[in-house]
Amino acid sequence: MADGFRVDVRALTEAANGVEGTVEAVGKKKVSDVDCSKSAFGHDHLAGTVKDFCDRWQIGVEHLIKDTQEVADRLVRSADTYIKVDLSGQHRLDTILTGTGPDPAAE
Repeated sequence: MADGFRVDVRALTEAANGVEGTVEAVGKKKVSDVDCSKSAFGHDHLAGTVKDFCDRWQIGVEHLIKDTQEVADRLVRSADTYIKVDLSGQHRLDTILTGTGPDPAAE
């Protein structure tokens, strides 16, 4: 027999907002901002290697931002679905209790 479960819709929404805030903060800063001029490294090959690393790192960050935004979107959709199902169940019970809905014994 199932014990049931409870979903904290507000916590889902807050998690989605937190994830979106993190994505926004990360998106404001480019990895290329870490990159310096070649003279700062004192060696052209090292400077080229750092630039290549930063370029690749930026690609990785962009993929993480995309994936993280998908997580936030799914959290929002989950919260919305729980709210919709809860309201639907509440409406169904209200119509049964007030006698304005279909007779549940007839089903």
